[in-house]
Amino acid sequence: MTATDKILIIGGLLTLTYGALLGYPMTALRMRTGNPPTPRYLTVAHVGAVIQGVILLSLVWAANLSTLSSAWNITAAWLLVLSGILIAAKDTINWLTGINDEFADKARTAPLGLAGALTLAVGLAILIVGDLSAL
Repeated sequence: MTATDKILIIGGLLTLTYGALLGYPMTALRMRTGNPPTPRYLTVAHVGAVIQGVILLSLVWAANLSTLSSAWNITAAWLLVLSGILIAAKDTINWLTGINDEFADKARTAPLGLAGALTLAVGLAILIVGDLSAL
């Protein structure tokens, strides 16, 4: 097992665990009298972290196909894990601060979202180049 595999697996498991843990406040909020709706960004943080965790776990296969050096693959793995952290942090902060629409409300978390999107794009681009070179 390579360092890249370990980064993606541990990052994926931790992200998936965070997403699962967010299910507890969702349940607690829904069990209140009148069954109020779940706050939008709590749902987004929960679902996003679960999906990101599964994506990181599945990218272990893509990383193993890559013909790039281990340094490039490790960089890609860290960027992808960082992306999940940044986006989960953005959505969690939006939920905790009562944001209903991060664009309409001009949420101060926009830099986290931008950084998360950029790290995701760069990490995926590295793996795509490595995988295409293997074909």
